[in-house]
Amino acid sequence: MKHHDIYIDWELEGANPYKPLLTRVIAAALEAEKVTIPCGVDVLLTTNEGIREINLEQRQIDAATDVLSFPMLELTPGVPPTGQGEDELDPETGLCCLGDMVISVERAKEQAAEFGHSIQRELAYLAVHSVLHLLGYDHLDEGPQKARMRAREEAILEGLGVTRESWNEDLDKPLEPEQEEEVEIKRCGILTICGRPNVGKSTLTNALVGEKIAIVSNKPQTTRNRICAILTRGDSQFVFMDTPGLHKAANRLGDYMVDVVKKSVADVDGVLLLVEPIPNVGGPERELIDQIKRLKVPSVLVINKIDTVEKSQLLAVMEAYSQVHDFTAILPISAKRKEGLEELLDILQTFLPEGPQLFPRDVVTDQPERQICAEIVREKLLYCLDKEIPHGTAVEVTKFSERDSGIIDLHVTIYCEKASHKGIIIGKQGAMLKKISTMAREDVERFMGTKVYLETWVKVKENWRDNLNLIRNFGFDNRD
Repeated sequence: MKHHDIYIDWELEGANPYKPLLTRVIAAALEAEKVTIPCGVDVLLTTNEGIREINLEQRQIDAATDVLSFPMLELTPGVPPTGQGEDELDPETGLCCLGDMVISVERAKEQAAEFGHSIQRELAYLAVHSVLHLLGYDHLDEGPQKARMRAREEAILEGLGVTRESWNEDLDKPLEPEQEEEVEIKRCGILTICGRPNVGKSTLTNALVGEKIAIVSNKPQTTRNRICAILTRGDSQFVFMDTPGLHKAANRLGDYMVDVVKKSVADVDGVLLLVEPIPNVGGPERELIDQIKRLKVPSVLVINKIDTVEKSQLLAVMEAYSQVHDFTAILPISAKRKEGLEELLDILQTFLPEGPQLFPRDVVTDQPERQICAEIVREKLLYCLDKEIPHGTAVEVTKFSERDSGIIDLHVTIYCEKASHKGIIIGKQGAMLKKISTMAREDVERFMGTKVYLETWVKVKENWRDNLNLIRNFGFDNRD
């Protein structure tokens, strides 16, 4: 059950008494359907009015119902996801995002009374029913599809000890929290991750700390600011500085990004120079190596993306860099597949000086929540749009407020440089902006651990990347 990420949100009054039940039922349903890869499922427990609003917004049906299912993937019934297909596996979280389910607790109570069984049994049935929808099952007709889905529902519930005559009380038991023994922090240090654009710095940062702190894209120059990510491991605390890629600046924003890289190599306890498995030391790498030499700082050469080449090719890469600098260590890894990370952390631990921790144990970044939310929206722009348009965008959070219920209201403005770009971002009948917003909202909810209402606007600010005042206004400022 632990390898699935089952996030359950609660929109009713008081505490949610059904979280243990639904967590166990959803995990059991996935296991019964032979889903072996780690999956993500988002669940919203709401009122009749809440599900009516969602039904109207998403399906244009103005009526309350018991359960709604929103699959992320097009799957075949009985054929579980493997994580190999397009868009099936998120490389950062390692999860296969199956989709969302919405359940009206009020309707479930009404139906439980009507059928003469408990609310728990009704919720268990609705959860299994929805999981099967997320896995490709349907009941559009009265024929074999509906019969097959109904048979699977009964089999899964029976396997859980849930029948019309009996109930498995173990399903309601509180979930056991994972407890970690508190260890005193004895070593703490600041480490910079640097390299040319698109080499995998943000992917490595996220993989090391186990959280999505820096946005990731296959487009270069994704990271614009220096991002601090924190990993507390045993008696050691690692503070990683994920920097923009060192590149030739084409505008004032580019000048700022290059300056961030150069300043980040100074005053640190160690440097990770991240490179691709190419047996040639390029200009950006030589410039960073010269800084490492001048500062006499411990350094490790990390050869990323080793899953893209034969192992025999790595020797030539190691030899090329060894001739330029005497690194403390050279280590091949795959940040995307999380290969070699334990060995890397063991090496980096030797760079850490003795001293107290800089951050509380449970903190993973010094980035404000507003900034992380803005960066998540920008990541989705990079993912959904092509070529130059996403690099000509900036994202500003204009409202970030929390209701008494814990729900977050998030208002975001996307700035672009041309009116034609605005039309592309919005898309036909708003389809592209809706896609970007939906993907961003799901990631923000995972990060914040609560329901988020996201509203987005698109505005034009021509040539903002060459306007120093606007660059600073959007949070990019290299002044000390």
